Amino acid sequence: MDEEIKIPVTDGEKKEAKAVDQKEAPAEEVVLEPEIVSDEEIAAEEAAASADANTEDVEAEANAEDVEAEANTEDVNAGAKTEDAKADDNADESADAPKETDWRDSYIRLAADFDNYRKRTNKEQDDIRRRERERVICTWLEVYDNAERALASMPEKEGPWYEGFSSLIKQMDKCLLTYNIKPVDDMGKPFDPKRHEAIATCPNPAMENNTIMHVERRGFVYDNGNVVRVARVIVVKNPS
Repeated sequence: MDEEIKIPVTDGEKKEAKAVDQKEAPAEEVVLEPEIVSDEEIAAEEAAASADANTEDVEAEANAEDVEAEANTEDVNAGAKTEDAKADDNADESADAPKETDWRDSYIRLAADFDNYRKRTNKEQDDIRRRERERVICTWLEVYDNAERALASMPEKEGPWYEGFSSLIKQMDKCLLTYNIKPVDDMGKPFDPKRHEAIATCPNPAMENNTIMHVERRGFVYDNGNVVRVARVIVVKNPS
């Protein structure tokens, strides 16, 4: 028989041959058997999952509450700042209010004082004019009294002198009416110290006490009743 001839093989060639054999070798099929899980394990897993979900919900609610608390704290801080700002504004307004009130009070008092001064001045001026007018009128009334006495003393009630004095007295009466002044007939009236000046008393049984029995000088008044000149009269005073 022929002898086998052995060809030497190196280590590298052996490794290549082994790798080729492994590639050509078919892969073994792996069969996975289903894992059997008991009901207790399923319930435990579900409870764990539920607990995890509840924990997540609680954490989410806690986080939401923290956010809301922070927001409320910010709102409170903002409100406090707003209240402080309002308080400062009110304090400024309160500080300015007394000044404005003092200014208005001073203005009102000044206006009232000026109005009182104006009224007092007008009244004083009216009184001065009235007194001066009455002084002139009373002086002029003395002339009127003398003309009446001259007319009454004439023995003859006719002639040029009588007619002349009569015309003069009528003209004086018209002048008095121009100033709303008229004579007063006080004969037989009760005595009034505001309108009459008693120069004497005289008994007269035919008349009551404090009755005017004689007019020595006539009195004059304005149309409104104010006295221009008091009358000089003789008053009745009967013995008791």
